[in-house]
Amino acid sequence: MMLKSILPALLAVLSIAPARADDAVVLRTGSFAPPGSVFVQFWQQFKSNIERDSKGSIRVELNTSDPNEANLLSNLRRGRIECVGASLQGSATILPEVAVLQLPYLFASFKEVDQAYGKRLTDTYRGLFAAKGLAMLQFVEVGFTHSYSVQPFRTPADLKGLKMRATQSRASQTWIKSVGAEPVVLPISEAVPGLQTGLIKGGESGIVNYSGFIAKSAPHYTLTGHAFDSGTIMCNKNWFDKLSPAQQTAVQNGWNAREQALATRAVNEQFLIDAKSRGVNLLRPDPQEMALWQLAGKKAADEILNGLGAQARIIRDDIAKNIETAK
Repeated sequence: MMLKSILPALLAVLSIAPARADDAVVLRTGSFAPPGSVFVQFWQQFKSNIERDSKGSIRVELNTSDPNEANLLSNLRRGRIECVGASLQGSATILPEVAVLQLPYLFASFKEVDQAYGKRLTDTYRGLFAAKGLAMLQFVEVGFTHSYSVQPFRTPADLKGLKMRATQSRASQTWIKSVGAEPVVLPISEAVPGLQTGLIKGGESGIVNYSGFIAKSAPHYTLTGHAFDSGTIMCNKNWFDKLSPAQQTAVQNGWNAREQALATRAVNEQFLIDAKSRGVNLLRPDPQEMALWQLAGKKAADEILNGLGAQARIIRDDIAKNIETAK
């Protein structure tokens, strides 16, 4: 009788006792975060949060300096690493429906972004990624995507025939074609060498990557705002499913998504304020010029959607309904 009364209490104590370091589950990460960027800070928080909330039963080994995203995603799916921070462009090579989030001019403001990127959208993509053997944790905000170049330009006509760096995603390549340029698919690690050798004359990028290492080689930044960029934090699902419920919760909540989004917005806005002092020529299209970008964007969006299937249109329509409620 006494043993029966003691056993529940003993189990409760064991469930909250910190794990020994040599007993901890290892979570190896892979990502590329520009040195000194806000993303490095939040990856460090990711590590601290998980190790704290799992009471030491998970040990996180960070790698935030690998630009070979294709290799990282391959290693993730093969179980060679447990967690990856991937761009939307990289994520779309595994799940084509991710390209919906890259549709040109899908979002016009942060208010619309906040309205769309809620629990419903996250749960939709978690379900789709699960079917691919991946456990999606959170979205990672990058911000609006603009256009950079070695020479200034204001309208799509200025880009006609120029070679522009595109990512591996269909959405990026389609956008560049729609503005009359020639897409050259390069990994992010080859963007600067491509600019320096003349292989490309520009490309598209969010502020974080542009300010981190592209700006010196392409000092002209046209605020086309043609897409809203985010990324995903994903784990190998086989690994994730073997965790205890408490460990899964710790990993699922390890990334401070809302805090990171607000911090990224603040950093991006400060860069725009300081751009001139950093040698960057900011070009802001006037309403007539912006209308030309948006016209190209509509053409690209239609073409991208046509190649994604029925599920993608459902997601796009759901986002549009949410955006309407934000207006």
